[in-house]
Amino acid sequence: MKTLFFRNSLLLVLSLVSIFSEAQSIKRLEIPMPANSTEMFTIPINEQGVLVLNQLNKTNYTLTRYDTNLDRLWVVNGTIDASLDYVKHAYDGKNLYLLFSRYRSNVYEVVKVNIGPGFIEKYQIMSVDRMEVSDFQALNSSVFIGGVVNSQPVILFTNLQERKTKILPSALKSQAEIQSMELDTTSGLVNVTYAVGTRGKNYQLVLKSFDEYGKQITQIVMDPENEFAMMNGRLSLVSDSTEVMFGTYGHKNTIGSSKGPTSQGIYFTKLIDNEPVDVKFHSFTEFKNFFSFMSDRQREKQERKIQDKKEKGEDLRLDYRLLVHDIVKQDDKYIMVAEAFYADYRYNNVSPYGFGNGWNSFGSPYSSFYNPYRWGYGNYGLYSPFSSYYSPWGWGNRNYNNSQAFDGWIYTHAIVAAFDEKGNLLWDNSIEMKDVKEQKLTEKVKASIKGDEIALSYSNKGQIFTKIIKAEKVLENTQPRPIETQLEGDKVKQTSSDNIDFWYNNYFIASGYQRINNEQEGGRRNVYYLNKVSF
Repeated sequence: MKTLFFRNSLLLVLSLVSIFSEAQSIKRLEIPMPANSTEMFTIPINEQGVLVLNQLNKTNYTLTRYDTNLDRLWVVNGTIDASLDYVKHAYDGKNLYLLFSRYRSNVYEVVKVNIGPGFIEKYQIMSVDRMEVSDFQALNSSVFIGGVVNSQPVILFTNLQERKTKILPSALKSQAEIQSMELDTTSGLVNVTYAVGTRGKNYQLVLKSFDEYGKQITQIVMDPENEFAMMNGRLSLVSDSTEVMFGTYGHKNTIGSSKGPTSQGIYFTKLIDNEPVDVKFHSFTEFKNFFSFMSDRQREKQERKIQDKKEKGEDLRLDYRLLVHDIVKQDDKYIMVAEAFYADYRYNNVSPYGFGNGWNSFGSPYSSFYNPYRWGYGNYGLYSPFSSYYSPWGWGNRNYNNSQAFDGWIYTHAIVAAFDEKGNLLWDNSIEMKDVKEQKLTEKVKASIKGDEIALSYSNKGQIFTKIIKAEKVLENTQPRPIETQLEGDKVKQTSSDNIDFWYNNYFIASGYQRINNEQEGGRRNVYYLNKVSF
């Protein structure tokens, strides 16, 4: 999508950097974690630096901005209502916006952060009662809050300068759910993707674009073809005249299943005057490396099943969910990355809105930032928990019982695939993701591209894993490299909630919690770290 993230990815593609040497930690910043520690959030803002949001107690937080050398520029203190939690941030390239709310509330606080001088403005929004928040975007002092009220999707629009709030009309005739809400900073649009239909009947994927005044500008409708339906969709403007839409597709009769819709493969289409043309479907059974994450025995068994079905003129039905990233245009090819995931459960008496006993990995009780009664967004990640595709409980079924509780997302592998300008599959490859489990569903794998060579990287348990490929060839198999610490003699005893995000140019920002022992430097320390990393 011609979003801030797409343009950042494109800059990364064009960077003439050596991504094939070992990952180098350029600089590290450690923030001590007190005994009653709370959850921290890393917010990269490209060349403008990075911000760290830290809750001090239920009503006070600090926001600190660091430059690209991780040197502190300023710190501001803020206050929130004691009943509110941090939900999400939005960055429109000029200002940062923070959303605070609480589960099924009609009270929202938006904090506008003026990046340069480092001062904040707080706005209170009162609107729809018992709304469950799923997403948040902001553009030029206009904010869009997506969520659900009485099982119906709602987009709350507020102009902060005029302090006026309204509900945007959806004009959707059937049952619908919001799958994603994404910001296009170049054209000044917020793109919202809806899944429309009831248990496979009259199912459609609808993408609506709104301007900063809340006016609908365009609408794209993706109708099912034969037995297939589009499960999700991402829109990318790859030139002034060409848009492509892509995502996963599956069998229509899986949409109403208790497990929720699952993916059979990838679809790819160009758009002319907002109408899809020449939709191409590529089953994962066509991919040469989709099942490479399996053991040799499992893969051979799967390939036999695929071949048996082909001999009967059929395609083996699959049961996967994939998280699709933005597509990147390179020369005459489109390159796409997607991660396979599934929900994990545990059996005990636990609320569905929290994890474990409410204590984080460092033995501290949860803060209001990690409230066990937080709404779906905080627990499930960057994709709407009210979409059947991304919810662990499937189509419209968010019920639970005392014996089973959602316990996080497990990632199995990521695929990278190239398509020509007509949407034909050119090649594919993959990277196995070993023992990767996250409480929030986010994009873990990052792709760095130089010419025909691609480095696929992700972080897990204090290490960065990288695989280097050239189309279907593997130039360097998956290699783990530890995230460098600050002092000689450091021994990392535990790493929690670690992640790596694209920052700017050829730099990434790795962050998370670590417990470190160092007998020479005063024993144990608990820190929240930020590492500037290049490849």
